[in-house]
Amino acid sequence: MHMKRQLKQARAPGFTIIELLIALFVTMVISLITAKFSVNVFRSNTESVLMIQLSQEMRSAIQLISRDIRRSGYEDDALARYLATQEVDSGVSLGTIDANGTTDCVQLAYEDLGGTNVSAVYRRRVVAEIGRVAANFQAGASCDTSLDDAGWVDVTDPLLTHVQSLEFRHFDSLTDIAENSGTGNVIQVGIESIFISISAELTVNNSIARTITNRVQLRNQLLKV
Repeated sequence: MHMKRQLKQARAPGFTIIELLIALFVTMVISLITAKFSVNVFRSNTESVLMIQLSQEMRSAIQLISRDIRRSGYEDDALARYLATQEVDSGVSLGTIDANGTTDCVQLAYEDLGGTNVSAVYRRRVVAEIGRVAANFQAGASCDTSLDDAGWVDVTDPLLTHVQSLEFRHFDSLTDIAENSGTGNVIQVGIESIFISISAELTVNNSIARTITNRVQLRNQLLKV
């Protein structure tokens, strides 16, 4: 009897094999849950950073195009032309319009502060199966300029962004102000605006994608005689 009591007291402070296995199993489960949670957090943070990079790239492109659209049609003698009731062009030309009323190319013309004529053409261009927003600032460039022409420069980084679509849509608001006594045509004055839409995805991860749009109003009114 005394011997049994001693054996029982000797085993009391320890753990059985079953208890150790249960403890090990619970520890493994907690570790797996913690690891999975950490991986999900890391993946979410990585995707957030990639989305920010994509958004910044697209916004930079759309801001550059918007800036030139606002300038389009500017010329030093525009006021004199208005006063003389001579036609004033907005400087905007679009590429071929599709059935949805959109085009992938816009051509802009204006004078800089020194009076020099400036031309800018923006369109989507595909090289090595990667789409990018491209620009051509050469004199005489237009939406008819070949996409293989050496004058095109990338506005978006093809190593980062694959541009799936670039769309422009034209809007104008014209008001009749008088009748041209010489031609009998109605003289109209109005404001033009261009709607821009860019859809793109990351070149290295096409699950990260988004679309950015903007509607830009030209600062210079047009006059149709």
